[in-house]
Amino acid sequence: MYMLEDGVPNIEIAMGTFDQAQNLGPLHHQSGVESRVPWCNDMDHLPSQKTTDYRTPEDMIKLKSLQHPDHDTEIWPR
Repeated sequence: MYMLEDGVPNIEIAMGTFDQAQNLGPLHHQSGVESRVPWCNDMDHLPSQKTTDYRTPEDMIKLKSLQHPDHDTEIWPR
């Protein structure tokens, strides 16, 4: 068992930072919620839209992610 510097045997991970976070559930609990941005609690109640709702197909072709891929690269960003 791995023990952190504070002696607690838990490792906390920011789930939303994973490339395919949708594959990590179901979740059983949340920790560290005291540092959550307060308006995050209400995000499910806001109107929502997909990028394709307000961008043209031509715009969508131009868009690219600058997130680093899960492998080493010679040049980044690409």
